[in-house]
Amino acid sequence: MKKLLRVILPPFIGFFIFFTGVRYSSVYFTLKIDEMGLGNLKSFMSFYRYTLPLLFVVAVLTQLLVVVPVWRSLVKKTVADRINLTVDLCFVCLIFALGIGYAIWDPARGIHNLIKLVGFMSAVQLVYWLINFIVLYLFE
Repeated sequence: MKKLLRVILPPFIGFFIFFTGVRYSSVYFTLKIDEMGLGNLKSFMSFYRYTLPLLFVVAVLTQLLVVVPVWRSLVKKTVADRINLTVDLCFVCLIFALGIGYAIWDPARGIHNLIKLVGFMSAVQLVYWLINFIVLYLFE
């Protein structure tokens, strides 16, 4: 039962926090599916609203296949290895944020918009992973 909770609960809590933020925003009921590619906060909220089940399944599979085995090996590592893994996680989040930001970026809006998108996407990912690891730590 504890293994199942390690796989399901951390993504559930992370997604629940993001869902609450999106659901209780003032623009939730005005979100439309055709607003997803605009490259702003409203389009990100629209994307999250309409793809939540798929994103949750991907998060659970990632938790099962990647995060839990890494977490088990992380417990046995030294502090330097843990710091190295934290820096690696930040780098991976930045790479994914660059890819996602570039995919939804409108070049007509300028490079400043791309920087904002990448920063926002990095922050969303890092907050999710912080919540995930805090929940895993509480299980130990």
